Amino acid sequence: MLSPHLAIASSLGLLLTLPAPPAGGHLSPGSARILEVLARIEETARVTRYIHRTRIDARRGIYLFDCSAMAGWVMQRAVPQARRAVTGNQDRRPLARDFYRSIARLRPGQRRGPWYRVPTVAQARPGDIVAWVRPRWFPSKNTGHVAFVVADPKPNPGPVPGQLVRIADSTRLPHERDTRGEGRSGFGTGTLLLATDPTGQPTGYGWFGSVSRRDWIIPTRIVIGRALR
Repeated sequence: MLSPHLAIASSLGLLLTLPAPPAGGHLSPGSARILEVLARIEETARVTRYIHRTRIDARRGIYLFDCSAMAGWVMQRAVPQARRAVTGNQDRRPLARDFYRSIARLRPGQRRGPWYRVPTVAQARPGDIVAWVRPRWFPSKNTGHVAFVVADPKPNPGPVPGQLVRIADSTRLPHERDTRGEGRSGFGTGTLLLATDPTGQPTGYGWFGSVSRRDWIIPTRIVIGRALR
């Protein structure tokens, strides 16, 4: 029987399949709460757009934010201690690079305070956080990207070694099998490809999932973290 958290997320389409439980048999309480908040956004959203000037009115279903503002808002409600660790306080707005740096302080497989760093992409579970920093050459003013895993990764059947990861994020450019639809931005779910080395460590991303060709992969530093509380 599904837990209340997973039942809500599954009924709203955030989870394509029942995730295999991580070591210990269950999702962490923090991961379950993150999925619950994401499911509420999915259920209540009436207006959503990708924008750098954040405006959120959950009662009216208005979610205007970029990826890091979305992640910070979700974590503040689900895992406030992990959110506080990202910037050191609750007042400063986190950026994608802040999420990356907070997780990258840990060794793969290490737990410290409210954070656990997931060792490999294949070991990511729903509720985990993916963050990367923008390569210096990449034509963007953003510091990187941050998203939430919403289904267990699956090996990429194409020529690029890696894992297909279903994520929830806020973006202007949709991913593979994206719920936002053509010409729409803001909150939604889609499939991303995380390229990996022979040890399973992420080495870059393909924004368009399984259709990402080898020359479309953006090499950069990527981490996956699990917020515990």
